[in-house]
Amino acid sequence: MIKALLILLTYVVAVAVNGAPLSQDEINDLVQRLEAVYKNRTSLEANFREERHMSILKEPIVNQGKIWFTPPDKIRREITGSSPSVTVIDGRKMTIYYPNLKTAEQYDLEKRPIIRQSLQALTAGLNFQRVADYYNIEGSKEDRTYTVTLTPKTPSIRRLVKSLTLTMENDLTPVKVDFQSPRGERVLIDYSNVKRAPVPDSEYDFTPPAGTNVTSPFGS
Repeated sequence: MIKALLILLTYVVAVAVNGAPLSQDEINDLVQRLEAVYKNRTSLEANFREERHMSILKEPIVNQGKIWFTPPDKIRREITGSSPSVTVIDGRKMTIYYPNLKTAEQYDLEKRPIIRQSLQALTAGLNFQRVADYYNIEGSKEDRTYTVTLTPKTPSIRRLVKSLTLTMENDLTPVKVDFQSPRGERVLIDYSNVKRAPVPDSEYDFTPPAGTNVTSPFGS
């Protein structure tokens, strides 16, 4: 389950730059602007390239794919290549599908409030709703970009996240992500072809193909 939750973090944050630090008032203003974007239910889709660095591996694991997000809680993330996967959250259920293995995991978020609460905390860095409840916030600005670094406030989130850093353009378009875990894992992501446009609900309506072995971890 921890791995499934961490999947959501790979488009939340970014590599820090040496910019001028933002004052607390400037950070509050930036967060309010970000909150306004997502309160308006502005959907986002983008291509991404992800590098996962782990201490047990000499070389990073590289994934590429596409992601869709509609506030407050609809997400679709597709990894292409030799080890493809599809992760879909429709607000009530999370499904992770592995085409090569013909298997899928499903989690009922309504029956598992602990999972839902964890997702809300982890995606706070994405939709910036209640982000101050879960994270300390620092920021800086350099030329055409903002950098916002989030560090967890609560012990439960510290077990999953060491830091989240988001780099975005002046118009709040995400650029890069840097996620670091307490166990030394680091995920670096670059975004391209970022679009803010309506995403059809059908993108979040996912049923595994016939013949797929569907499991429900934790009896969810």
